Amino acid sequence: MHDLGFISNCLTGRFVDKLRVAHDAGYNTMEVACWPKGNQKQCDLDADNYTTFNVFNIKFLLKQYNMKISTLAYYDNMLEHDSTKRKQNLQHLKNVINLASELEVPYVATYIGQDLSLSLEDNFVQYQQIFSGLLTYAEENNVTVLIENCPMPTWNNGLPATISYSPEFWNRMFELLPNKNYGLNLDVSHLYWLHIDVLKAIEDYSNRIYSIHVKDVTLKQNNEGRYGIYGKALDRNNPNDFGYYQPTLPGYGDIKWETVMCKLDEVGFDGPIQVEYKNSNGYGRMASTEKGLKLSADYLKCILENRSQIVSDSTKLKRVVNL
Repeated sequence: MHDLGFISNCLTGRFVDKLRVAHDAGYNTMEVACWPKGNQKQCDLDADNYTTFNVFNIKFLLKQYNMKISTLAYYDNMLEHDSTKRKQNLQHLKNVINLASELEVPYVATYIGQDLSLSLEDNFVQYQQIFSGLLTYAEENNVTVLIENCPMPTWNNGLPATISYSPEFWNRMFELLPNKNYGLNLDVSHLYWLHIDVLKAIEDYSNRIYSIHVKDVTLKQNNEGRYGIYGKALDRNNPNDFGYYQPTLPGYGDIKWETVMCKLDEVGFDGPIQVEYKNSNGYGRMASTEKGLKLSADYLKCILENRSQIVSDSTKLKRVVNL
């Protein structure tokens, strides 16, 4: 059975309370938010300031709740144009790697990003220089670095702002840096709304997929025909008002997760499956994050436990978990 978890910054409050929620909802692992302290993305574990006692206490809490940490998460632009900010981002990422090593957490997840002032070719030159040393550093600390494939359109007025969002880019990434401690924290939803063949991507990069992010997307009540795949460029109500696709809870969107999970089985994937929680059921907001996390866990467990029987009957699956 796969480890099942979620990214911790969907909840607010103390780390210990998040562990309780995870345990009560039926999860056994977690991807823990490790942004710098004070960042709105949350700092559940402070990688810049920790002691041996902090590490001991974290391990004690995990044991108490029968939980583990699969991944420490810090998603930011590692190719940031501003050199001072880039150095800060990279130093913090190294600190997260250090903490992962102390906690015996196998993965640290991040973005590559992009310097929007440079050509793609020049970005890849900079990428190779920066990540070569970073991966060596991670290897020395027994940590594997994972790249999440979000295009980050909110960084660039709706257009992609990373050089890691498609199989075309993955080829170049791994050609330049074939390190064994380097892979993907694959978010299927981004492939889906970009119209990239999800099943072929899983097959072609099976040896680089170490972890899966699960969130659904729905194209219902949206307007791809008007805006195209990069969504609205004008008159946005907020940075996430794409007008084309809407992130939502697994099981409420358009992705056939039973088919995706069967494909992952076929290629031998055995890594953690992490819910990237979005506070929506596809048509409105979910009142309780804890309820949404429980629904997501029940839905995914139903697939994981019965996928060979239900792969051709998604309607039955939704009835079973009462969505």
